[in-house]
Amino acid sequence: MQIRYPRPLRPGDTIGVTAPSSGVGDAVRGRFDHAVSWLRERGYEVQLGECLDGTTHVSAPVLERAAELQRMLTDPEVRAVIPPWGGETAIDLLPHLDMAAVAAAEPTWMVGFSDISTILTPLTLLTGWATLHGTNLMDTPYEVPAPLLSWLDVATAGPGATLHQASPGMHRASGWDDWGVDPTVSQHTWDGSGAWRRIDRSDDVDGAGGLVLEGRVVGGCIETQSGIAGTPFGRTAALRGASGADRSAGLGSAGLGSAGLGSAGLGSAGLGSAGLGSAGVGSAGVGSAGVGSVSDGTGGLDDNPEAGPLIVYIEAAGEDALSICRRLHGMRLAGYFDGAAAVLVGRTSAPDSPTMTQDEAVLDALGSLGVPIVADVECGHVPPYLLMVNGAWGRLVWTEDEQYLEQSLV
Repeated sequence: MQIRYPRPLRPGDTIGVTAPSSGVGDAVRGRFDHAVSWLRERGYEVQLGECLDGTTHVSAPVLERAAELQRMLTDPEVRAVIPPWGGETAIDLLPHLDMAAVAAAEPTWMVGFSDISTILTPLTLLTGWATLHGTNLMDTPYEVPAPLLSWLDVATAGPGATLHQASPGMHRASGWDDWGVDPTVSQHTWDGSGAWRRIDRSDDVDGAGGLVLEGRVVGGCIETQSGIAGTPFGRTAALRGASGADRSAGLGSAGLGSAGLGSAGLGSAGLGSAGLGSAGVGSAGVGSAGVGSVSDGTGGLDDNPEAGPLIVYIEAAGEDALSICRRLHGMRLAGYFDGAAAVLVGRTSAPDSPTMTQDEAVLDALGSLGVPIVADVECGHVPPYLLMVNGAWGRLVWTEDEQYLEQSLV
């Protein structure tokens, strides 16, 4: 599959804001307004959609949400689309998005995580667009600790750029900021420590040289990816050279059509279980210091890698270990992890079960893959966030001295 990257986002460009899943309630409207102002203060035009109502678990009826997202994705004036946050049932949009029309349009950045990964992964697999798994709008004003990058760092990088990120060695272990009290907060409380951990074996490296693994990057939230794995919307084989059959199956037979227009008002609601949660303390490991960086793509990764292996990232939003184990088994049986050279597991605050930990859930379902499994990666619901680009060419380095992930926009 040929991956297509949006042109770099620049001040003056338009960023679309819509809620494909859950909208914004009155209690946190101040944070929403602050996040929008934060973008505008940095020179971006912000286009607010009609589908932002927070009265229930969805911001508007499905056809209205699908139509608004479709319009923003295919509008050449909109250069990035970001939701307020995740939610519960973004999966209902998928049969109402015209993926053929999206594929024919100039790519734009679609940003988000949690329930939004239900949309990001199919966009990449069915259209060839790179998508950005990272912070949602409400988290955008937070300062990002080095060596991680913000979603704007990635969106403003050009095709061919290489993104270098590693663990900062700290995370938010407890609580969440009350945006009703202070909607302008910009600094997390870093009260947890720990870096990435190899959980597939007892020692940390394979031989004196360690690990250097490459592959196309793909993944998302376990609770939502398990609903699309094995369907035309979740066939990761599209990134491994099976693009022709899989893309035609997805575009032609999955009932992908255009959606109707509509509007929604604003109300109040809480947060879905796949959205915000409490954070847990991660285990300590060997980390990599330094500063996150974006290079211009000269040297480093292969400029034209052939289809082949995958680097798959997954993260548990909040379900207990036995439920996560069951979902991961299903994803593996559906072929989601076929061709994986490594699996990256996001740090989670999701609970263990009486007879199984979250680590054990991953190993029970995925240990038979026989590939490195790295846990406590900052790609989950526990801040901070390591930005993952679906479709990018990834390079995972794990040695005694350093561990980091490079993603090349090629």
